[in-house]
Amino acid sequence: MMADTQHTQTRPEFTVQKTAGSQKLLDLIQTVKTSAMYSWQNLLPACGIDIPAKGKHGACPVCGGTDRFHFIDDHHHGNWHCRQCDAPNYGDGLDLVAKTNRITITEAAKVVADVLALALPLPVPKPAREITYPTQPIAESVAALMKQTVAGQSPYLIAKGLHCPNQRLLLNNSTLLPLATLDKKITGAQIIKQDGTKKLLSGSKKTGSFIALSAQEEHPDTVIITEGYATALTVNQLYTGTVLAALDAGNLLSVANAVRERWADTKIIIAADNDWHYSDELDKHGKPKVNIGKISAEKAALAVNGWVTLPPTKHKADWDDYRQKHGVERAKQAFAQGLYQPTSNKKKAVIKPNDTEPSKLTLCQMGASQRGEVLLARYDGDLALDGASETVHHYDGIVWHPISDRDLKREMVVAFMEEKLPYSPHGVSSAVDALKLQLPMMQPPERHLIGFSNGVFDLKACQFRPHRKSDWLLLANDVVFNSPASGETLKDHAPYFWRWLNRATANCENKFDRVLAALFMVLANRYDWQLFLEITGAGGSGKSIFAEICSMLAGKGNTVSASMAALENPRERALIVGYSLIILPDQTRYVGDGSGIKAITGGDEVAIDPKHKQPYSTRIPAVVLAVNNNAMSFSDRSGGVSRRRVIFNFSEVVPENERDPLLRDKIAAELPVIIRHLLHRFADPQAARCLLAEQQKSAEALDIKRGTDPLVDFCGYLIASNETDGLLIGNAEIVPFNPRKYLYHAYLAYMKGNNLNKPVSVTRFGMDMPGALAEYGQHYLRKKSKYGIRSNLNLNIDTAIEWMPKLARDNLPEE
Repeated sequence: MMADTQHTQTRPEFTVQKTAGSQKLLDLIQTVKTSAMYSWQNLLPACGIDIPAKGKHGACPVCGGTDRFHFIDDHHHGNWHCRQCDAPNYGDGLDLVAKTNRITITEAAKVVADVLALALPLPVPKPAREITYPTQPIAESVAALMKQTVAGQSPYLIAKGLHCPNQRLLLNNSTLLPLATLDKKITGAQIIKQDGTKKLLSGSKKTGSFIALSAQEEHPDTVIITEGYATALTVNQLYTGTVLAALDAGNLLSVANAVRERWADTKIIIAADNDWHYSDELDKHGKPKVNIGKISAEKAALAVNGWVTLPPTKHKADWDDYRQKHGVERAKQAFAQGLYQPTSNKKKAVIKPNDTEPSKLTLCQMGASQRGEVLLARYDGDLALDGASETVHHYDGIVWHPISDRDLKREMVVAFMEEKLPYSPHGVSSAVDALKLQLPMMQPPERHLIGFSNGVFDLKACQFRPHRKSDWLLLANDVVFNSPASGETLKDHAPYFWRWLNRATANCENKFDRVLAALFMVLANRYDWQLFLEITGAGGSGKSIFAEICSMLAGKGNTVSASMAALENPRERALIVGYSLIILPDQTRYVGDGSGIKAITGGDEVAIDPKHKQPYSTRIPAVVLAVNNNAMSFSDRSGGVSRRRVIFNFSEVVPENERDPLLRDKIAAELPVIIRHLLHRFADPQAARCLLAEQQKSAEALDIKRGTDPLVDFCGYLIASNETDGLLIGNAEIVPFNPRKYLYHAYLAYMKGNNLNKPVSVTRFGMDMPGALAEYGQHYLRKKSKYGIRSNLNLNIDTAIEWMPKLARDNLPEE
């Protein structure tokens, strides 16, 4: 079944060889049958003949019967049978075209040839004598030269960072690379000098020949064709398949045709060189430059129904150049994401018998791929595919937003209804599936661009410019960016925001700047900083206003409300995909290990299990903001959560009679001023990141952690030294109980003195202490002694006295 599908997708191009005199009609019929093999499922509708799916029953296009026609196609010649037709009531695809249109087999062959967009054979002059190449002599020359080589590392490749042993080197350290064809004939050789100069051995036949990286497989699933040899070596690291180097762009088509002729169902990828140039750049002859690498690759791919991928650069580069600059892993990702199938702009018409003018195909007559092109045109061609989620995205002039398969199907149905044509769910679904195969892959958006409704602000160039489709922006806020007023300040031009922020930060200048840094993190969508924000405080302290401002900065359409449970559940995580800001609002007290928030903010791929769709994994590029009255309590003390957590405590509660119900709307009117201030204040984004790092280590953040984690609070009563001269670790079984001698006893006394339940075991105590002490910037040291394991920690008796047992305070000695 798979083979049938692949043959349908890779129908060999029909060509009629020109011969002297008129070709016999029998030869024409046989040639058409051969070329149409594996393609009748699509060819017959294009000839105006409606047929059921392969192996199904349906209406007969010959006799008009409703359910006795069976399209078999078991030998790939369009075989059919009808129990209602007069004899002969069976035949192949050509017979069906003839019987349906009441024409001869010869005329039917001409109809099919026209659908295949072929010219019928015409009398031509006697062809020139075929040129034969002396393959055997050149093979002998190559063999003789190979005997003069030694195995070693090529200096040419080493300079490119490619370490490939067993290269064949000549005496001058030039690399000798034999050329071959798919029938394993040696047709020449390429010599590459140390400086990269390349030349062909005299007598070499380049057309259709290539340099193979490995022994030829019997039937490869994928063949990748490059131009140069170094590019081939790099591509071999980026994608699984048989790699062939065609030497240059002009030979890509010949090699691709040879591969397709040998293996009809093999996937062919052209790893193109990106001969990028400026739009107004001229060549040495004064003519406009063209991207010959891309053009040649697409031409070859079109000829063999193949794929193209080229380096996503704004300068001339091949895949080896891209690998040298960005590394193998990023190149591997770009290679896969850049795969696309080029489509021809030429539209082929169907010529029916006795027609003198070509007629346009209806949607019912089109194949699935043609309907997909119609669907693409309805979106003005502005569609692309996200490789991770297999979701189609549409560019609306500002951002690329996702379109569900259901919406695409509805748009396809609208096209049918506009032409007043019948449709089937299968026909609509197949058009959407075919469309996805045609679309280019989306690229990751640039991190230095901030989208607005009227353009983007480039943080690198520090300038505002119009939107571009190639920015691949997924998000933009709703604000219109405009020029600042003369002498613009927050205090004078955004007074409501300025007063709110001063009150929320208790007029603390340092905290004022750090809150601004948090707002910049949301505005610039710096999820890549691997941090999350947590705002705590009593009701009426300004937490909700902070969340509203963040929502305005990110854009209402880019903000989603969720819970900690949603971050940890694959099914619920499907609801937060595609948003840049995830707000966890006023949730009940959370106690857990924080595995979900740790994975998302850490940039890890997480499982997504959407309803009625295939599960997948992806990274969620969003900033997470938790807003609550009571801070979250995390059981993970390994540092995975702590190093990502940025806590702000809004301690100033606004009295009820001073609260302004319109404050949110007033601040919304000041949003352009706020944004301009943030962009100016943090022209270097790292300044904002440093301020957030300071907030992580602030006293108020530590106070919050002490209030939610007993072990962290216990460490606040300890004094650390650089030597292991402190308390013995001890365990729960040691008697008498002595918290001034044993560290674990001191911990148990702390828990009991503060009426806290469930102390951790001594084993867990030893595992968690390093992380808890790290909150204070201290290290946990231990060393064996004759009395047991001794630590570097001592009790601060002055502070620990509040929970120390009375017996330990009054009677027990220190040792």
